[in-house]
Amino acid sequence: MSKFHSTISRRNFMKGLGLAGAGIGAAAMSAPVFHDLDEVTSAPNGKLKRPWYVKEREINNPTCEIDFKIMSRMNDNNCLHGDIYAIYSDVSQYRMAKIFGTNVVANMMNKGSERVNEGIQNNIPGWNLRDAALNHASCYMAPISFVNTGNNFAGSLNTPSTYGVTKWTGTPEENSQMLRSAAKFLGASEVQFGELDSNTKKLVFNNFIIGAKPIVFENVDVGYETDSKFVFPDRQLYVISVAIQMSKELFRHGQSQLRWAANMSRYRQWCVLQNELQGFLTGLGYQAFGYPVTYYGLMPALADAVLTGHAEISRNDNVCISPEFGTVTGYYSLITDLPLAPSKPIDAGIFRFCHTCRKCADACPKQAIRHDKEPSWDLSPSALDPKKENVWSTPGKKTFHTDAGLCMSMWWETSVGCAICMGTCTFNTNSASVHQLVRSTLSTTPVFNRFLWQADKTFGYGITADEDKEKWWDYSLPTLGYDTTVTSFDGGYSK
Repeated sequence: MSKFHSTISRRNFMKGLGLAGAGIGAAAMSAPVFHDLDEVTSAPNGKLKRPWYVKEREINNPTCEIDFKIMSRMNDNNCLHGDIYAIYSDVSQYRMAKIFGTNVVANMMNKGSERVNEGIQNNIPGWNLRDAALNHASCYMAPISFVNTGNNFAGSLNTPSTYGVTKWTGTPEENSQMLRSAAKFLGASEVQFGELDSNTKKLVFNNFIIGAKPIVFENVDVGYETDSKFVFPDRQLYVISVAIQMSKELFRHGQSQLRWAANMSRYRQWCVLQNELQGFLTGLGYQAFGYPVTYYGLMPALADAVLTGHAEISRNDNVCISPEFGTVTGYYSLITDLPLAPSKPIDAGIFRFCHTCRKCADACPKQAIRHDKEPSWDLSPSALDPKKENVWSTPGKKTFHTDAGLCMSMWWETSVGCAICMGTCTFNTNSASVHQLVRSTLSTTPVFNRFLWQADKTFGYGITADEDKEKWWDYSLPTLGYDTTVTSFDGGYSK
């Protein structure tokens, strides 16, 4: 984005960091580099190539402190939003209705419907007829299921026995590299991997959101679904954490039909991608357990994204931030019995930056994001609860616990969500060299954090003004609205 509201040039901006001229040379000397192609090709197979400043941590030890001892499996039937809010929160339409009464919740939703109608009838930017039409078009979803039986394929779902051979075999590292290549070809922005061990098994919900159907582990060779339960084989399983980018430009449109269209597009892409990945793994002779329905999975995808190293948790603990993709990314989880090499949590200085940056908290219309200086283990009731009895988060994480109930009320009142926090985030920028420099600086030199936060506001990054929202229709943007080459290093692509 080249929009500026200041006479400060990017050169002067970098001078302010002491990173221009000799300064930038000194900074470069402190960074690890590859000296020749042998060093590049000797990097561990199956691992995601990251910027030099992204450091790996120990398995199950992200920058957000976690205490698995006090964690237990959640009931997803208590959660309204299975792939985001169930991750670190326990927000529920039913709980809100129980506290305030069904009429209060219904009134919130009626406000949303009224806003949609008003926008279309009065041709409001971001809400008019063509904006609504794009949103509706983005909502087409292919059918998906817990176990893909082949019904979603034009032909039969082939297995190794179809050809009279045994299943694919490879090392976990080889399998990870193979699956990453396949997934990105099929449409994933990126994939990372994890083991379902005694700790991460606690992330699998006890019950599914629809019908409160139990999710169980049984001594069986093949997982299955019945009318009364979802069944995983009780043996070593692995997690495939999938990232799908969304349009950063449209997420700057905040509360609007256009922003919601960008959000819904990831679900449309995921439905197709889940079928394809299940078909691919079945063709290799392995099982893949996915979302039973469009929006709701069997475990919190954001938690997987943090634990497998896609991203770090942010000040708003219902959102995580990727070094490559920023905030505007959707995450999904598949569970498989294909042996995979776990990827590790990362430290790119992002969560540390969130300690001093309060841009999302300042921008939140409901003030649901905490302004505290430090994260906390302590949980607190939602501001929506007049009795202050109901805790809206889950224990075991040292984070800035977002008031998810208050946040979700904003989503209902608009009918098309909000996500102003994501659109206004300092990390919602492109992959231009100046932004890469800023990210590496905040990773290694926290003293500049507040300066970078203020500079971000000075340069005009943030939510698009209402009068400018319709300009999107005249922009020349990449296919799907985002850069698919961010993590590309081969085949003619370069960084």
